[in-house]
Amino acid sequence: MIFALLHKLIKEMKINKINYQRFNSLDTLLVISSFPLLGEEIALRNAVSRYTHLLLKHFPTQQRVVVLCEKVPGKDNSAYLLNKNILILPTYDWNNPLLFKQLHKKIKDFNLVKNILLQFEFSLFGKEIITFSLPFFFLWQKLMGKKVYTMLHQVVLDLSTLSGQVNLKTSSLKTFFFNLAMLFFYSVFGLASEKVFVHDQFLAEKLSLLMPEKKTLVIPHGINGYKSFKHKEKVAIKKRLSLPADTKIVLAYGYQSWYKGTDWLIKNFLSLKKLGKIAPDVKLLLAGDVAPTQKNQAHLINYYKNLSKLIRNNSDHVLSTGFVPEDKVAEVFAIADLVVFPYRSRMSSSGALALALQYKKPFIFSNFFGENLATDEMVLLAKKLKINTKNLQFKLNGESFAKAFLLNWQNKIAAKKMSNFAGVISKEHDWNKVAEQYLDATFTSESKLSQLNGELAYSRTSV
Repeated sequence: MIFALLHKLIKEMKINKINYQRFNSLDTLLVISSFPLLGEEIALRNAVSRYTHLLLKHFPTQQRVVVLCEKVPGKDNSAYLLNKNILILPTYDWNNPLLFKQLHKKIKDFNLVKNILLQFEFSLFGKEIITFSLPFFFLWQKLMGKKVYTMLHQVVLDLSTLSGQVNLKTSSLKTFFFNLAMLFFYSVFGLASEKVFVHDQFLAEKLSLLMPEKKTLVIPHGINGYKSFKHKEKVAIKKRLSLPADTKIVLAYGYQSWYKGTDWLIKNFLSLKKLGKIAPDVKLLLAGDVAPTQKNQAHLINYYKNLSKLIRNNSDHVLSTGFVPEDKVAEVFAIADLVVFPYRSRMSSSGALALALQYKKPFIFSNFFGENLATDEMVLLAKKLKINTKNLQFKLNGESFAKAFLLNWQNKIAAKKMSNFAGVISKEHDWNKVAEQYLDATFTSESKLSQLNGELAYSRTSV
C-alpha cells in the first residue's frame, strides 16, 4: 500500500506538460552536476550527486533552479520536479564526445538564464579527455555571456601524492608533465569562472598561485541536523546487521578507495586485534561500497579484488555493509563508538567528516587528513574547548595508529569534548547557511530584488 502511494507520488512529479518557460528567467540558477534520477537513491552513483541534492533542497522556495545532469543507460531518464521550483533535466551522456553539444543545446533552451553553477569532481563527467576539456567549454560559455561559478570538490596539484590512486610513479617524467597539465587545467577554470568555490582555506590556498585570491571563495561542506537514538534502537540496528547487542564498533564511512586508506585500516585494525589490544567484542564496520567512479579503472581492479578478499577472509572481525542508503546513514553512525579517517592523501573536503560532526561522534585521523581540522575556525574552537588535536592524529604506521586509537577508544572525557566541538561546527555549517552563501555569491543585489518582487507571481504559477 505504502509503495503504491509512493509510486503514485513519483508519477505525479513527472513533468510531461510542464511550462519550461517559467524557468527561463534572469533569476533562475542553472546547475550542472551529477544528480539523482527520478526516484533514485541520492548517493547511489557518487558523493557529488548527494551533495547537490542536499544543497538544492535547502534553497528558498522562490529560487528557481534548472539542473542539467547525466543520463544513465537503462534507467528512467525522465525530467522531473524535485520541488515546484527545481527542474531536473537528465541531459548528457557520461564520457561521450557529444556531451558538450548536449549541454550547449540545453543551455541555449534557457537563453535568459545567465548564472551557471558547476559542481566539479574528477571522473564525474567522463575520463581524461572529457575532463580536461571541461574548463574550455565553460570558458566558451563565458564568452557567450554566461556567468560561471565553479565548485571544485577536489584540488590536486601534485599527483605523486595519489600514486596508487592514479597509477603514476611518485618521481617520473610522466608525473611531472601531468602536474603541469593540472596547473593549466585549474588556471583555465579560473579564467572561465566568476568565482571558484572550495570547501576550506587550504584548498583555496592551493589555487592562490593560479588565480587571483579574490576569485576564490570558501563555502564549507553543509551539515544536517543531529538525530539521537535510544539504547534499544541501537540494539535493534545491530541485530539487523547480525551483531550482538554488546558489540563495539569502529567505523570507516564512505566509498572504499586507495586514497582513503580502506585496506590500510583493515590491516592495522587486525594487527591490534592480533596483539590483544582490541577486545574480541570490537568490530570494524566498513559502511560504503566500492567507489563507483573508480571500480572499473583498469589499474584499480586488482586493488579492489585484493580488498574484497581481505574483507572476506576476516569476516569475524570486519563487516562491510556495501552501499548505505540515505535513510540508513544515521543508523550507521548511531552504533559507532569511534570513527577513523585513515587517508593516504587529501584532495578534497570530507563529506564523511561532516557526518561524523553531524552525529557528534569521536574520531581519529591520519596526518594527511589533518588539514580538515586545521582551518582557523576549527583550530580556535579546539583551543577554546581544550581539545588537543595532536592526540587525534596518527601517522600511517602501526605504532602511531595504536597510540591514537587506544588514547581515544572508550574515552568518555574526550568524547564529550568532541561532541561539544561537533555541535558548534554543525550549527555554523548548517545546510541553510551554506545554501545562502551560494546564492549570495552567484546573484547580485539587483537580481535578488527582482527575485523578491517576482515571488508573488511565482507562487501563483501552476505546474
